[in-house]
Amino acid sequence: MYRGVIIYAPAEAKLEQLVRRLADCFDGERFKVATCSADQAAIPNLAGADIFLLASLPAGGQAIHPDFSEILRAFQGITLAGRVGGAISVGSEPTVQAFRRALRDCELELPDGNFRSFDPERIDSTELDGWIAELSGQLESPAGVR
Repeated sequence: MYRGVIIYAPAEAKLEQLVRRLADCFDGERFKVATCSADQAAIPNLAGADIFLLASLPAGGQAIHPDFSEILRAFQGITLAGRVGGAISVGSEPTVQAFRRALRDCELELPDGNFRSFDPERIDSTELDGWIAELSGQLESPAGVR
C-alpha cells in the first residue's frame, strides 16, 4: 500500500474542503492518505510518504502561506528522490510556481502537470480525479520506483 500526505495552509474551510476532496480521490485500496496543516507538519511527514501534495493559498503578500516556512527551509537540505510530489493552489499560479522553485533541489521529477492552480469558481470533481490519477500513475513508472 502506498502512503500519501497532503500538507496545507491556511487551515481554513475553503482549503480544507479541497484537501478532503483530493484525499477522497485516491484509491483507498492502494493508498493510505493523511492530511496535515503546514503549521503541524514536519519533514517525517514527507519522508514517510510515497506521494505528497502541498496546498497553499497566498497570504500577507507571500505566494506561499507563512505556515510553510519551516518546511520550505528544510527543502534546502533534503532529498525526496523516488517520491511523487505536487502542489496546488486556488486561483494563484504564483503559489504553485513558488512551490516548484522550492522543490527543484530535492531530486524530484517535476512534470508541469504536478503543479496546478485550480479555478476558484469551478473545481470539478472529474478534474480532481484525473489529476490524482495522473500523479498516482507516476508511482508505477520507472522513475517512481523506490
